[in-house]
Amino acid sequence: MIQEFGAEYAYDNHFEPCEPGEKDYVLHFRDRGCLTRVTHVGGSDADAGDSGEVIDLPRLADYPRRPSRVTYLFSLGEERLFLALDDSLPVPAGFSYESVNWLRHAEPQHLLFAAATASQLDRWYRENRFCGRCGHPTELAPSSREIVCPECARIVYPKICPGVIVAVVSLADDPADDRIVLTRYAGRTTALWALVAGFTEIGEPLEGTVRREVMEEVGLSVKGLRFYKSQPWSFTDTLMAGFWCEVDGADALRVDHSELKEARWFRRDEIPLERTSDRASLTGEMIERFRLYGRGAWGD
Repeated sequence: MIQEFGAEYAYDNHFEPCEPGEKDYVLHFRDRGCLTRVTHVGGSDADAGDSGEVIDLPRLADYPRRPSRVTYLFSLGEERLFLALDDSLPVPAGFSYESVNWLRHAEPQHLLFAAATASQLDRWYRENRFCGRCGHPTELAPSSREIVCPECARIVYPKICPGVIVAVVSLADDPADDRIVLTRYAGRTTALWALVAGFTEIGEPLEGTVRREVMEEVGLSVKGLRFYKSQPWSFTDTLMAGFWCEVDGADALRVDHSELKEARWFRRDEIPLERTSDRASLTGEMIERFRLYGRGAWGD
């Protein structure tokens, strides 16, 4: 998944008030694009979910002019990463602003993770330039990752939205006939098969989100919830929790077409192969585990 890469790039998000050196990464975003240098190594026949591009991110020394507003982000192993909050900057030679969503298919994995995570923090900083309580301009806290209002003392912390990814399965007498529900979202030009998913509502436990989202999207009752693993998904400011569960009772799908283009039951040998090279998402990992291991996917 997007947060899984070599131990040499161990993620440390402890905030340190410091200034970047010439060799430190300094990221900049504009119009949901990340300043990136791209080397095209893939072709039109690249596997689905794998664009075949290698990226690099700018270091301070790459900029023609030093950014005026910079804050520390995190470190990946020995590499330190910072964020430039200037509205605009001269673009370093060889770099351009690339869609953060597109970058989820690029390599190396640790720089993909860095760009996605930095984009989440960039949105948070830019969307909180003014206090939501009194309207006064805000400031960055000097020694911690907070936004503070000097007028009314309001403190704002980074935005994280909890949500769930749900693999709904139907277990048969013959394991070869076990099935899983796959869905495709409505209104998307490239809609890969996915799992039921949704955000947690106010006052709702994650298990409640699972049951509600499955009922709303595909009209099924479920039982036997099993937590699988979690994943930060910075593209939507989300922390995703993955669950396996079994259909409880009737298995006829009632699809919410306001959210989904379609939903279907698939046996393991029917699952499309479009997710086999999806290295980034929890959705892709869970679908592929069921395709390969069936009911063994959740470790029972």
